[in-house]
Amino acid sequence: MARDNEKKPGLSAVHEGREARLRGRYSRPTANLLIYAVVGVLAVLGGYRLIWGRKLDSSREALLSQERAARTTVGAEWEKLQGSLEKFTIDGAGPYAGDLVAPEAKTWDFRARPGVYLRIRTADAQNATLLRKAAPFSVKDAFTGCLLREPNAALGQGQADAGAFAEQPWNLKQAYQATRVLTDEWEHEVQESGDDMRLRVFEQQYEKAKREEIPLAIDIVKKAEFYLFVLDEDVEEARATADGGAITVADLALVRHPARIYIYDLKANKLLVRLRKEVDASFRFAGERTAMSAETQQAMQRQVNNCALGQETWKTINGSP
Repeated sequence: MARDNEKKPGLSAVHEGREARLRGRYSRPTANLLIYAVVGVLAVLGGYRLIWGRKLDSSREALLSQERAARTTVGAEWEKLQGSLEKFTIDGAGPYAGDLVAPEAKTWDFRARPGVYLRIRTADAQNATLLRKAAPFSVKDAFTGCLLREPNAALGQGQADAGAFAEQPWNLKQAYQATRVLTDEWEHEVQESGDDMRLRVFEQQYEKAKREEIPLAIDIVKKAEFYLFVLDEDVEEARATADGGAITVADLALVRHPARIYIYDLKANKLLVRLRKEVDASFRFAGERTAMSAETQQAMQRQVNNCALGQETWKTINGSP
């Protein structure tokens, strides 16, 4: 046996190259080994994807199962009420049928009872699609503050964030917001969610709705006794404050314009009041002249105009001179 240090015949560089090639033959992976490695990685990834997909599907179905259960109860009741409210509003935007004050309106003091309120332009009440787009911009203003007399308990207790007006009536936009998770659109969005993070957002939305919004929807469905809505008719004078854009209810509240007022008894499913009024009002400060911005002046003008509309409405209903 030759010793390690025994000199081999031939050039040493040739022997060193041969030994390097022999070492590389066993140190570099073969093509088959690479294929096996890639197949193994893909198999692991495929298994993970399958397990992850099943878990995602299971979580999605659990969420939709809860949502569908709610839709068969409060969702069904809200859908029925929603259909009535939207029909009343769309009908009210059609050709005006003349003023009406039913005898029950004089004896039934709806002003201190729970109800639903909406105020939008007549042009935005031509169909359900337009109505639903406009409803989120409806706000309770001095019209409800001067017409209704629901006490504002939070304001009476001195809470700074109590707001200017009472909780009642509920704004229709609150009902739409409270029942969003009970719609086909929301269910479709959940079905299209393709990852855990997106599905988690929907789960959080539903938990919040279950805790805060669905109880509100139940209150509206169960307790609302009347539906009061105002449809403001467009006039050219309002374009001056619209700055070239679409006319809004806020623009109309600054000028004299026709406003349609409707009140429905939801329990009896009956129209109690149908009025069409045009009012404007003015205000002034007593004592020293107070400087104010144009924006503040407009806000105050809206308030006094809306309050005048509420007062005139009640005078007509109540038969006051």
